[in-house]
Amino acid sequence: MKHPFDSIYSNDERHLDAIADESRDVLVLNTGFDPAGKSAPHPPRQLQLTAASTRLIAKCSRILRTGGWMFVYGTPEELPFWALQLSADASSPLTTGRMVFKYWIALDIEDASANKTLKPSHLGVLMFFKESGDKKNPATPHLNIDAARSPHAYCAACGKTVKDWGGKKHLMNPHGAALSDVWRDLPRRVIRDNLIPEDVIQRLALLTDATRENCLHIIQSGRGIEVTSAGNPAILKHSTPTVAASTDASSPATLELDHIHDGDCVSFLNRVKELHPRGTFDLAFADPPYNLEKKYSAHDDAMADAHYIEWCNSWLAAMADNLKPGGSLLVLNLPKWCLHHVAFLSKRLEFRHWIVWDALSDPRGKIMPAHYGLLWFTKPGAKPVCNYSPMGNRSRKDFVQPPDAPKYCLRASCIKNRKQLSNDEKVELTDVWWDVHRIRHKRDRDAHPCQLPEKLMARIIKLTTRPGDVVFDPFGGAGTTAIAAAKLGRKFVVTEIDSRYAKITREKLEAMKQHADMFGEFVVPRKSIERKRRDVTKRQIESYLQELAAKLKRVPTEDDVTSERPEMLREIDLLYPNRGAAFKRAKIGLAS
Repeated sequence: MKHPFDSIYSNDERHLDAIADESRDVLVLNTGFDPAGKSAPHPPRQLQLTAASTRLIAKCSRILRTGGWMFVYGTPEELPFWALQLSADASSPLTTGRMVFKYWIALDIEDASANKTLKPSHLGVLMFFKESGDKKNPATPHLNIDAARSPHAYCAACGKTVKDWGGKKHLMNPHGAALSDVWRDLPRRVIRDNLIPEDVIQRLALLTDATRENCLHIIQSGRGIEVTSAGNPAILKHSTPTVAASTDASSPATLELDHIHDGDCVSFLNRVKELHPRGTFDLAFADPPYNLEKKYSAHDDAMADAHYIEWCNSWLAAMADNLKPGGSLLVLNLPKWCLHHVAFLSKRLEFRHWIVWDALSDPRGKIMPAHYGLLWFTKPGAKPVCNYSPMGNRSRKDFVQPPDAPKYCLRASCIKNRKQLSNDEKVELTDVWWDVHRIRHKRDRDAHPCQLPEKLMARIIKLTTRPGDVVFDPFGGAGTTAIAAAKLGRKFVVTEIDSRYAKITREKLEAMKQHADMFGEFVVPRKSIERKRRDVTKRQIESYLQELAAKLKRVPTEDDVTSERPEMLREIDLLYPNRGAAFKRAKIGLAS
């Protein structure tokens, strides 16, 4: 099937100027990037859009209809600068609406050779929606999710779905899986030019109901990004300052390792820089609050955007300052914030990868949010560590190993059974990580809203450090970084502003030292959690609502339920945050 988009090259600006204002519902923009230079590590440098790129964005904003979609295709290192300019262009007098960032669609499509770190397979598509400037009459986003569904994938070993529905198989749509913002079902190919692949643009056309009359494909002819300077010398130069003697107890004479330090991370890092002006950390990893109004104990996670970015820049700069030459800085955040992190860190450190952690949490929204950005930067001055054993090389126990092929599911029982039968196909580790689940069960989680799985932290630490190296985490949280580092024989330095989380981490570390399994490996004991038994389960409620929807041929209302089973509303109130959360599950009954 050929896509319906007419194509225009950006160097023919007369054609763009001739297009009427607000006349297109869908725009796809190919940025001008160099495929050959995508895999090479780049030194610290100041990047910005070219003047032609800035003009092109203004023209696109002008011709896109309010309520329309704009997609921008490019590389992980360059797309953040396009996104920031698109967001800033909302104030232009040429636009009648506001361009709003919605998703970074991660495409796992490139079949490239490995560079000095990981095999790069990730290219990106920015997804922007043009909102109305009239708050009283907002534009409503439209996406045809059902037209763009992909077939359910089944495990090559056990035959069950690759996605573990965790007792929620009744929520599977018979027409296929809904799209997330990580597309791993498309074939990989060698990327030889900057043209968006045919299968990607076809899917965008299905998703937006694009027709030849309402859409346009714009191909940038020249380079979209330019280097304005080779980074800030004042940032990169590390002279040795004179450290004055201090009697302040908060300014230690030495840096205590394997320790949880209470207090603010920026103040702590400033003191560490005085002690070790040339850097002391081999790895600095941050998983900050995401500014989503999560219920953290002592942190305001609902800052205004500008305040949040300014706050992030303060600890990012301090972490970069305290890295050893060749050390790695990795930061995990939502794509919305990673855009700003890349722009800020590119001036200070070497960009390595925008790693995609494919970790669907809660299936909500038109496109399910599964993409967490894991940015990897390294400090100039020495060769960075990358402990990965590629396929075909001699395997090293202390290195990260190739993951199992994605044709298998991640159920523990299936993994055990197929490995006993030597059914154990591997693939190369790329910059798209799909084989690490989020923590799903309360029995595995501490009292923290965004606890990371230890498997993820173990991979990061093993990949970027050697035994005895020092790992720093400014947001200690429930202690996952400290525990993973200790188990792998690394030293850790952790700060935590919340005394309750610091106490949890100290207790877990102490318990870990006291409990070793039969092989002498540290384990963290956990108390068993007794689940409350209810007369009616979520699955029973959702199955009933789906059956009722199929009978009524529409989504049932509260009155429909009251007339049939009035006690069901009381059960819904006990198990769901609101009734709408239960009733939306009924839509699967209509699909059946």
